[in-house]
Amino acid sequence: MRYRHIIVLTGAGLSRAAGLATYRGAGGLWSDPSLEELSHVDALRTKRRESTDMFWAMRTAVMHSEPTAGHRALAAFEVKAPGELMIVTQNVDGLHQRAGSKNVVEYHGHLRTWRCERCANSFEPPDGDAPLCCGERMRPNAVLFGELIPATAEHAVTRALRDCDLFVAIGTSGTVWPAAGFVESARYSGAHTMLLNLEIDAEARALFDECREGPADELVAGVFAA
Repeated sequence: MRYRHIIVLTGAGLSRAAGLATYRGAGGLWSDPSLEELSHVDALRTKRRESTDMFWAMRTAVMHSEPTAGHRALAAFEVKAPGELMIVTQNVDGLHQRAGSKNVVEYHGHLRTWRCERCANSFEPPDGDAPLCCGERMRPNAVLFGELIPATAEHAVTRALRDCDLFVAIGTSGTVWPAAGFVESARYSGAHTMLLNLEIDAEARALFDECREGPADELVAGVFAA
């Protein structure tokens, strides 16, 4: 592969083969309005137990899952890539790091560690029940609806997009922000843009230079053969 500044954006479709639910579309978590409501930051104030229970269940599922062939293919490619490979993931499952990837920006945070909003204590809790601190249920270090993307993550991606010569979106529609903004920025920088997803609509085809439709694991292994 001749590209030297590669950005890979990954979405929930890459973790589908690990048994983790996607978010949008048929059967996705946010197709249930009650679950989408619990994922908003306001729910921590109005329905804290229900919200933290939902995220704790998601964390439990994540901790019992394993990286997919797609995660492993990206990690192997990073070792042999002729230039820089940055993975920007919208996922909160940490499977890229567990597969061995090093240069990972968790754009929406993660479920590994939880924090207390009263004393700012933050740690990786053991299995069992959702953790408590200062007499209150802790929350995950993930970005909830209604919250801003961490500045460090946003700045890292913005800088990388300026030099990007290949932008690949995997397991995401590529048409919802921030993904849509990423591909537009990459195209402005002169990068070749590619979408690998199970389903690709006309809007996505208009945004990307190249689209490949099918299971993420199969497509990633072909594009990023180590």
